[in-house]
Amino acid sequence: MIIVLAKAFPKDDNAKNQIIEFSKYLIENSKLEEGNIDYNLLVDTSDDFLMFVEKWESVETLQKHMQTKHFIEFGENIGNLVSGDLEIDVFDSKKLEF
Repeated sequence: MIIVLAKAFPKDDNAKNQIIEFSKYLIENSKLEEGNIDYNLLVDTSDDFLMFVEKWESVETLQKHMQTKHFIEFGENIGNLVSGDLEIDVFDSKKLEF
């Protein structure tokens, strides 16, 4: 399983609210993609950032996701709302059983 953690830093509260609104369409459509396991947006209450948490079956399904219309449009829509590039970490993981 591939896990993506993407941290966005909105310029201000108005920008944060706009990013959250834009993300609804992104999340809804991403969850419908083949190979998507989970896709969520979390709001940090202390450092004022947004964290996308994504789970994909494989690198290939993640790469296909990054070529979708809804993914590309989301990036275009939030470009002026963030204070810099998103901090993105991608992990190849294996679920451990206890």
